[in-house]
Amino acid sequence: MGQVQRIYLVGLPASGKTTIGKQLAEHLGVQFIDLDTEIEKVVGQSIPEYFSFQGEGNFRIIEKETLRNLGSTNDQFVMATGGGAPCFHFNMDHMNEMGITVFLDVSPGDLALRIIDQGVEKRPLFKSYDQQDLIQEVRDLAEGRLSFYNEAKIKMRDNRITLDKIVSHLEP
Repeated sequence: MGQVQRIYLVGLPASGKTTIGKQLAEHLGVQFIDLDTEIEKVVGQSIPEYFSFQGEGNFRIIEKETLRNLGSTNDQFVMATGGGAPCFHFNMDHMNEMGITVFLDVSPGDLALRIIDQGVEKRPLFKSYDQQDLIQEVRDLAEGRLSFYNEAKIKMRDNRITLDKIVSHLEP
């Protein structure tokens, strides 16, 4: 791969953005950035806390500002975005202008199983659902976000996305 640039990983919760992102950043020798972690540093609270006290609208503004600040102050990185980040404030357009966007497209059924395996309590968006309802909720979420995710420059449609598969798609 030539000059490494900004690589943004997008997809639904539990699609592997953080796991693959860390591996990819290490492979490329660049910084890994987790957008949600950076937002938590900015606001001084966990995202669920911020959501409950400040609301989604305020969160999405902070998310947009943090995304743009990180992109303008760093030339090379791999970033795991929050699942909703591409869907607000023209963030997907911004990421496509600034670098390479990669959509990790994993089936809703597999995502639901991953969310359960990782612990539903870690994902406040899904904590009130049983397994069957969770699968439907993930499907509904996917339906609402797919048009944004499909604007990604690279689409990885696979329930078992690996580092090698992503690297092969990044090479010219």
